[in-house]
Amino acid sequence: MQSEYSDLLYYSKVRWLSAGRVFERVWQLKDEIVSFFQEKQWSVECEMLEDTAWLSDFAFFTDLLCHLNKLNVKMQGKNQFIDDIWGHIRSFKLQLVLFADQLAKNDLSHFPRLNSIAPVMKDKLRSYEDSLRRLRGEFERRFQDFSAIEKDLDVFSMPFNVDCETVKPDLQLELIELQCNTQLKQLFLNVPKLEFYKSLSKSSFPNLISHAQKVTAMFASSYICEQVFSTMKLRKSCIRNRLTDEHLTSLLRISASQFEPDYEKILEMQSQF
Repeated sequence: MQSEYSDLLYYSKVRWLSAGRVFERVWQLKDEIVSFFQEKQWSVECEMLEDTAWLSDFAFFTDLLCHLNKLNVKMQGKNQFIDDIWGHIRSFKLQLVLFADQLAKNDLSHFPRLNSIAPVMKDKLRSYEDSLRRLRGEFERRFQDFSAIEKDLDVFSMPFNVDCETVKPDLQLELIELQCNTQLKQLFLNVPKLEFYKSLSKSSFPNLISHAQKVTAMFASSYICEQVFSTMKLRKSCIRNRLTDEHLTSLLRISASQFEPDYEKILEMQSQF
C-alpha cells in the first residue's frame, strides 16, 4: 500500500516503552488498517477506527503516552544522580499543568494527533483536562517523599543559587564561603558535579562534602540493578561450566565498573609476558 510502515508492532509488558510505540504505530497506520478490513469484508472489525468520538480518545491517549515515553527515556541511562531524576519529574508535573490549562482553552498545541481530528467536543476536552489533573495528582502522591529532601537536592545541584538562610545550620557558613569564591563558581560551571565536590577542600567544606556524598549515594533508579542482572545473564551460560561465584563476582565488578585498567603497569608487574 506504499505506506511508511509495512507492519504493526506487538505489545509487550516486559518492554517499558512498548505501549506508547504500539499506539503510535496504530495511529500512523489507521487508514491502512481500515482499508485492509474493508478489503477483507470485515467492516465490523474497524467500526471504532471510523468513530470520531473513539478516535479522539485514541489520539489523546497516544499523545499522552508519547509524552510519558519521553519522560521514561530521560530517566534512564548512566551517571544520573537523584537530583537529575527529580528535575525530570518536576518538569513533567509542570508540563501536565500546562497541558490541562491549554486544553481548557481549546489549545491543542502539544497534542498533534488530537489536533489533527475535526473540532473536539467540549465535553471530551473537559474529560481530558480532568484526566491530566488527576495524573498530576498521582505524580504528587507517588513522589511525595521528595518534598522532604527537595531543599537538600537543591543544595547539591545548585549550591551557588540557594538561599543560605533556608538550609540546615551546619551548611550555612560553608555555603556563604562557597558562594563568595569566584574560582569555585567558575569550576562548578565547567566540570561535572561529582568532580566539583571531589575538588573541594576537606578542611574548608567538610559538611558540604558529606552532604554531597549522601546525595550521590542515593539510587536514582533501578537502571544499575537491571544492567547488572542483564550482564550476569550473559556471563552465566551453559558453555561456561567452570564459572564459580568468585569468578562471577569479578566479572560483574569489571563489567559494571567505569575504571580503565592500567595495562602498562600490569604488564610491568609480570615476570614473563
